[in-house]
This record gives sequence, structure tokens and C-alpha cells, in this order.
Amino acid sequence: MKKVIILLLSICTGFASMAQSSDELEMLREMFGKEKKDIISEFLKLSETDGAKFWPLYDEYSAKRKTLGDDRIKIIKDYANQYTNLTNDQAKNLGDRLFKNESDIIKLQQKYYSKMSKAVSPLKATQFMQTELYLQTQLRAEIQDEIPFIGELDKTKKN
Repeated sequence: MKKVIILLLSICTGFASMAQSSDELEMLREMFGKEKKDIISEFLKLSETDGAKFWPLYDEYSAKRKTLGDDRIKIIKDYANQYTNLTNDQAKNLGDRLFKNESDIIKLQQKYYSKMSKAVSPLKATQFMQTELYLQTQLRAEIQDEIPFIGELDKTKKN
């Protein structure tokens, strides 16, 4: 019984903290203590000329990426509201939405990788994407740690 109570408290706390900082940029700021743009800037070390070409593309990318990030958080919140009584239809809907979101993120990254490669260089565009993917991986790991697996509570109750 203690395990169930502890698990429920940790899940509620995790979802509450995620709800308080549902904005991905806010979460990255909390994780690294810096703005995402500052992290990118430090890593890329763009010349003034390249910066003038790169940053407007980065701003466009970031605005579109933020929308997709907000969509991902919405999917996670929907899962949080349904996971204790998740039906097959709800699970399919969540899975379909998650795969579409992931696909849309990859398409966006490919589009802006191509634009950035032409604007500055393939090397700088690759450095940006490497940094972007690293940050997104860290963010996803942080979020995933807060999400219970389907049926996790049922298994704990039986033990």
C-alpha cells in the first residue's frame, strides 16, 4: 500500500510540475539555467555576417517548433488525464497524435536544416541541429521520467 501511495504522490507531483512549466523553453531554461538562444549562440559562434543570416531563420524555426512543442505537451496532458482508465480508442488516438507530432517536428527540422545550410553553411546547420537534438533529447528525458507507463499503477497494486 505504501508503494501505491508513494507512486501516486510522485505522479501527481510530476504532472503538477509539468503543468506549471508546460512551455518547452521554460523547461529548458530551468534545466540549463540559460535561454535556449544563448546556448545555441555559445555553441555556434557565428560571425556577424552569418549571424545576420542565421538568426532570422532560427527565430522562424523556433516559433514553429514552439507550436509543435505545445502540441506535444497537450498530448502528454491528455494522457495524464486518461491513463488510469485508458481505452483502446483513447490509446490509438494518443499514439496517432504523438506520431504525427513527431513527424511534423522532423519535417520542420529538415526544412530549416536545408534553409540554414544554404544561408550559412552545412557545417553550421549541422552544428545547430546537433545542439537542437541534444536539447530536445534532454527535455524529453526529463518529461518521460514523470510519465507512468500504461498499467504501471495496476502492477504496483498487485505487489
